[in-house]
Amino acid sequence: MPGWDASGEVRTRRRLGAERVMDEAISSVIAGIVVVHFGDPDPTLACLHSIENEGSAVERRVAVVDNAGNLSDDLPGYDTRRIVRMDNPGFGAAANIGLEWLDRDRRCSMYLVLNNDATLGRGFLGAAAQALEVGVGAAGGPIVEPDNPSRFWYAGGGINFATGTPWQATSATLASIRRDVGFIPATAMAIAPAAWRDVGGFDPRYFLYNEDVDLCLRLRRAAWRLVYEPGMQCAHALGGATGSAEYSPLYLENLTQTRLLPFQSGIYRMYLGVAHTLYNSLRVAALMAQHRRGSRPYVDAVIRGHLAAIRSVFK
Repeated sequence: MPGWDASGEVRTRRRLGAERVMDEAISSVIAGIVVVHFGDPDPTLACLHSIENEGSAVERRVAVVDNAGNLSDDLPGYDTRRIVRMDNPGFGAAANIGLEWLDRDRRCSMYLVLNNDATLGRGFLGAAAQALEVGVGAAGGPIVEPDNPSRFWYAGGGINFATGTPWQATSATLASIRRDVGFIPATAMAIAPAAWRDVGGFDPRYFLYNEDVDLCLRLRRAAWRLVYEPGMQCAHALGGATGSAEYSPLYLENLTQTRLLPFQSGIYRMYLGVAHTLYNSLRVAALMAQHRRGSRPYVDAVIRGHLAAIRSVFK
């Protein structure tokens, strides 16, 4: 036939065949998804609806670890399981509990840890399944503001070893580039079950904050890669449960007290202890100027957290 492009038809068939293989591979994935709940039930319900409606062919098992005890057993999603922990063991410990229950038969091929104030974008789970290729321990993607999806809270990141703190890119350009990274926040972190078991999950010493820094460092020490995947987009209503957006005393104390724990070298932790003493002195001064007569709870939170961090250096 005049004008018939045989090579073009062959390329199209190969592409369609590859897409079918990929779809079949994704449909065979079983995702164990744990949502850690605390505070207002509404963000958690929105999170569960997003899991139910994100559109991928991935099979999902969902558990909500209820650290507040104020959720109903009738939750969105097929067979979503509520695990009540009135003792509130903290974020990382709750995630450990949920994933252990979800994968008790060891059939899950992917884990996903979610903040209750995160909502998944379309295709998130399929993109996560593809990102967790051989050798990848964890994957994360763009995290945007709910009311402004063009504004990025996370677009890849790493650990600044001069300060012992994570940094997060917010560039729209970087948000579209798949690459290896040094840090993935636990806001929405997909994890290979083999990697999770290799390093033992989250360290329960971290009640709130820095558990993701610690997990990322332990995964990298164990030679697992961390990957940023642009298709794994979610929205995050920052600080809905803990007041981190307003720098609440709860946030300040818990963030400060475990800053030094993720690092192994005693000498390096002593260096960080000195650096953080200087930094927290400036933070206290800033809080006193900001809150004036109402600064006492904020200042006390930073001091308690910092003293706990310094004590950890000598344990």
